[in-house]
Amino acid sequence: MLESKMTARRLPKPLRRMVHANIAWNACSILGILFFSGPMAPDMSDMYIGRQFIFGFQTLCWVRVGVALYDMAELVLFSRKTAYKTVSGFAGMLVAVALTTMFILCPEVISNLTIFGDRPFENIPIFKCFAIVYALFFMPPCLLIVYQLLRSSLRSLDPTVLHTGAYMAGSFMLCMVIAILFDFVIPIIKNFGAWQGGFQFFVWHQFLTLFLAVLCGQYYTSARFRDLGAHWFLQKLINKIEDGIIYYDEAGRIKAVNHGATKLLGQSSISLRGRSIKNVLPPNLDFFRETVYSDVRMNINGETHVMKIYFFKCRQTLMTVVNIAFFMDQSKTLLLQQNLKTLNEQYVEYTHDLVRYQDRLNKEASIKVEKENVLNTLINALPFRVWYKSELGVYQKQNQMDYDKRGSREGARDNPEDVSPYEKDAREKGEVKVYTSFEDNSGNEISQDEANRLIALGENVQTFDNMYIPILQAGKAPYKTLCLKVDMTEQRRLEYERNMLREQKFIHSRLEELGTMCGAFAHDYNNILGSQIGFCQLAQEMLPPDHQASMFINEALKAAERGKASLEELLNAIRGNANTATPAIVFSPYMIIEDVVKKISLTLPPNISIHSDELDHSLKVRGIVASLDRIISNLANNALFAMKQTGGSLTFKLYPETLESQLVTPYAPPVPAGNYAKFEISDTGTGMDSGTLERIFAPFFTTKAPGEGLGLGLSSALRLLKEGNAYFTVQTTLGEGTTFYLYWPIETETKEG
Repeated sequence: MLESKMTARRLPKPLRRMVHANIAWNACSILGILFFSGPMAPDMSDMYIGRQFIFGFQTLCWVRVGVALYDMAELVLFSRKTAYKTVSGFAGMLVAVALTTMFILCPEVISNLTIFGDRPFENIPIFKCFAIVYALFFMPPCLLIVYQLLRSSLRSLDPTVLHTGAYMAGSFMLCMVIAILFDFVIPIIKNFGAWQGGFQFFVWHQFLTLFLAVLCGQYYTSARFRDLGAHWFLQKLINKIEDGIIYYDEAGRIKAVNHGATKLLGQSSISLRGRSIKNVLPPNLDFFRETVYSDVRMNINGETHVMKIYFFKCRQTLMTVVNIAFFMDQSKTLLLQQNLKTLNEQYVEYTHDLVRYQDRLNKEASIKVEKENVLNTLINALPFRVWYKSELGVYQKQNQMDYDKRGSREGARDNPEDVSPYEKDAREKGEVKVYTSFEDNSGNEISQDEANRLIALGENVQTFDNMYIPILQAGKAPYKTLCLKVDMTEQRRLEYERNMLREQKFIHSRLEELGTMCGAFAHDYNNILGSQIGFCQLAQEMLPPDHQASMFINEALKAAERGKASLEELLNAIRGNANTATPAIVFSPYMIIEDVVKKISLTLPPNISIHSDELDHSLKVRGIVASLDRIISNLANNALFAMKQTGGSLTFKLYPETLESQLVTPYAPPVPAGNYAKFEISDTGTGMDSGTLERIFAPFFTTKAPGEGLGLGLSSALRLLKEGNAYFTVQTTLGEGTTFYLYWPIETETKEG
């Protein structure tokens, strides 16, 4: 009956066990009263044994009731299960069985039990023994139930839970006090007068357990044991719905309303709470019967609304019922239909706007495509290569010239080692970078020195001006990069030819002026040299041959004669008398080298050393002695000037060289195959760069400071080499030194001139 009255689908297991144990307890009590009533004296009759056996079974039942009470208290009071209920239940049953067995077999043992010289169980031993069992195994769970009810009620914020818990705790405490009063207090005061006719122990506690079962059933179905998650979700859902919900009690007082009700009624929840439901809804309705009313007209804030109202009841516990009014505004449906019509009209207008916007987007897209086509046409029409890279170095656009050169690169990325440092600076630092690059016939980028070498060999080298422009937009590096590559090969060639023509014009002008000056200078200097030669000859006649000054006079005479011969050549060249040139003779070139070494040793700086050990004395060449002397002297003077600051060594070598094939080197004309006397003049000076190396034989070109040189030494040496059918090559390393190689044809037949 209790389970059928509860709103819960199934009784909790502790409550079910308590009900079963209570049924067994009451059944044993009825059997004992009906069939085994009699005096308490232990006469060991069958009736006495039956009474003790029935009472022992009752003891097991109320011990079991105590365990069930502890289970119910543990469900709410404790956070986890403990072993106390198992130990107490097992111990209580053992004690009950032991006491029942002893009262049946040897009751005098308990009566004669002595504790500290006293016999506490001599009078009414059965009452005292089982009262101790009651105090140990039944009373603690009962007190725990009361504590659990009071604690849960006081900690709850729900007024229903507070009222229900307080009601049950008070009722249970009243029943327990009455049971203790009639089962313990009154029998002790009356000296157990009611026991004279028979034994009826714990009768009122049986009534207590009956009330306790009912109270626990009501409590377990109260708001405290509702599913909190579902309850929270239901409350949220009720507050979210647009329809109105009103809770009210049996007196018609409103307990709670949802947000939809306040919105439909136009009143706040505070003003509605506590009012009568009849003052809010039409009073002619039946508020306490489950029914439905349609087309209920209500005047709210001067407007007439058509409502549909549902009334129904919701049973919370065995003793509490809440009434609910659920109502919806049917006039709102008309409003929704009107809103739907308005939305349809707005949708049609939106569709038209969408078409207009789409037309505008299509027009802007066509303009964008047209602009892009114009841009592509402009880029493709440029006479140089153009490409565009993203922040990550990915190709995004190329013009047609770059596409024809390298193929499609859009979406690709260069290898990290192939990316120019200028491009990295433009992308990462946002700086415009410009530099000149060179490419060989294979399209590989080469250095400027390698380009000069290939140009000197007559090979084709392309020159490009490269520009990397960062696209500076809002944000930080890296930046997008616009790259330009302009072919400057033809323009640089024209510039080179124009510079060469300008330089040749300058040289011819200087040579013309120099010729005029040299004509006058040669006549004056020839007279000076004539006087020097005459005085030297007079000194030779006056001094004996073994005089110490004779050697110096001879050297001075030789120098004067060479100077006079050079002046004669200069005058002949100015006059145009080529037939009067000095004839070539066969001579040993090592003597010229030794003579040059002897001359420069007189003014040699202390930080420079000269080496001329490797000279082949057997070699003979045909030529003008003065020309070879001037060539070697000019090369030696230039080497000494290159080592003036740092010091070093000047080395002269002479040895035969046979070329099986033509020798081609940069910055020099090719050397034909043949047998040559090879002159090697090397220094450990500063060396030359490619720009200097290109112009060392140009007239009036010099790297010396103004006043230290005219730039005619190597140009005249080149002219003298050509006159002697000789050749040269040069090797230089910047910072390490320079070596000149002279190739003079070897004379096989000796002829005296």
